Amino acid sequence: MNQQKWERDILNRQRNIVFPDTVLNEGRFYRNIVYGKAVFSRGQKVSLLIVALYFLVIFSAGLAGVIARFLSPDKTHSLADDIWICTYLLAWLLFWMFLAVKGLFPAGPARKVRKRYRSNRM
Repeated sequence: MNQQKWERDILNRQRNIVFPDTVLNEGRFYRNIVYGKAVFSRGQKVSLLIVALYFLVIFSAGLAGVIARFLSPDKTHSLADDIWICTYLLAWLLFWMFLAVKGLFPAGPARKVRKRYRSNRM
């Protein structure tokens, strides 16, 4: 990145426009985690693990509630609502588990593959 692009990036990050900059920063945050570019301190890794565990607890409580409603003698609720609730909670759980795994265990640097021009085989 040359100096002019760097300066433009710095000025764009310092603008006083909240919504677009917030979306850009949040996108950059998640992209860096997914591609393994984010470097976390020990405290940040613990915090990421706590967030993932929080969603695990919420999903477990929601699933227990759905099972309790399904097994209850009162059948005034629909099964479709229960399935949607479980699907919604499961989507959040899987999203945060994916981010936690990518953040806590980033992939190592990619190996360089040498191209050979000739093969020693005959």
